[in-house]
Amino acid sequence: MMNYLKENRMKLLIGLVALFLLFEVYKFISIRIINVDLPNGKIVFSSDIDGDDEIYIMNIKCTNLKQLIRNSATKTNTATDNEPSFSPDGKKIVFRSSRLEVQNYQVITNSRGKVIGEGFSGGLTDIYIMDSDGSNQAPLTYQGLNFSPFFSPSGESIVFETKGGKRLTKMISIHGNNQRILDTRPGHFKFSPDGRKIFDTFQCDLSVMDIDGNNRTRLTNLLASEEFKLDTRKRRKVIYNFDFSHDGKKIVFILKEDKGELLGEFYNITKFYTMNIDGSDLREVHRIDCSHLDRQYVSEYNEKGKFCSIDQLKYSLDDKSIIFIADFTYKRGIYLLNLQNGIVRELTKSKKNWRGIVDFTLTLDGKHIVFVADIYPRSYVFHALIFRNIRAYINYYLFKKSTPFYDNKYLCIMDLDGKNYRRITRLPMGIELGRDFIYWEK
Repeated sequence: MMNYLKENRMKLLIGLVALFLLFEVYKFISIRIINVDLPNGKIVFSSDIDGDDEIYIMNIKCTNLKQLIRNSATKTNTATDNEPSFSPDGKKIVFRSSRLEVQNYQVITNSRGKVIGEGFSGGLTDIYIMDSDGSNQAPLTYQGLNFSPFFSPSGESIVFETKGGKRLTKMISIHGNNQRILDTRPGHFKFSPDGRKIFDTFQCDLSVMDIDGNNRTRLTNLLASEEFKLDTRKRRKVIYNFDFSHDGKKIVFILKEDKGELLGEFYNITKFYTMNIDGSDLREVHRIDCSHLDRQYVSEYNEKGKFCSIDQLKYSLDDKSIIFIADFTYKRGIYLLNLQNGIVRELTKSKKNWRGIVDFTLTLDGKHIVFVADIYPRSYVFHALIFRNIRAYINYYLFKKSTPFYDNKYLCIMDLDGKNYRRITRLPMGIELGRDFIYWEK
């Protein structure tokens, strides 16, 4: 009798383990079912998998992963390479690099071989350019604290920020010459779709100027009083995000107004505005009153607050909707604002196991949203460690083709209405994306 019970318990245990493994295999396979219409493209990113940040590139379906830079010079003095961004034609990549090993003075040249300085190669964090296969790496700046590089729409210039007592925005040609300061507020400007104008919030309100910095014109007059508050911490209204319609005729922007300071419970009102690119026909199309939010945060000073932050926004391809990432008191998601009826809908509402949305872009046909999501694993041991990493380990240790470890960040895709959601693949550990991290092949 005892043996019979032991045999049945063993069979039951084996059966349960088998069912669990089959379920894990099913999940492993099912999340890899991707949209067959996914267009071809490339992703560039940085990862610290080899001990410090290096630049990698792979196809949009996360195949053919290639490490473009191996720049760890010594164990005690490693170089970091990050913030990569594609050129408009996908042939070049600009990035930030800290290369500190060389101890001898030498001549520094740009991509055309022209001498641009002498001294220790590298610097604190300099801007570099290279071909998209990792060849022809060359510095554009020399011994400075430079960061956040990206290409102008023409692809002939690089815009970046620098800090040396004062934070500035600069522009330099892709050959390392014609460096100049742009009279803009760092991080709060964009090129017009044709690349001939620069729009920014240098005067708090939205303004526009020529590419050479001349002929600045104020387009809005909503925040004129805030401009005279030199201490930015005292400004209660700010325009901090905007984008252009695909036909180049419209602008959408976000105005955030802080409220409730005297009551001890802080909140903000976020307003969406649209207008013509010349500043005419200004309209408020939507507003979010955060005082009505259920969730709130409590700071270390016991201050209570409810807030909404719009981290990214884009027009849909038909210019009838606005897609944006919103953080409602630490609840992040992708939303769609219909400009025709003013209705806002959360596209990621049903995804309960998401920790957050990192970034998103639209496919060239405008039918799909591709984004990066941080997702809770359902089973750390079997699902995350064994099944997900076995191919990566084989590729890395036997064929040197890939990185051995993975985070819980996934490249995902869904239709513009939030339907047909798929995870394309799991992303390598420590991944950081630059401004233009995807190049869609035309």
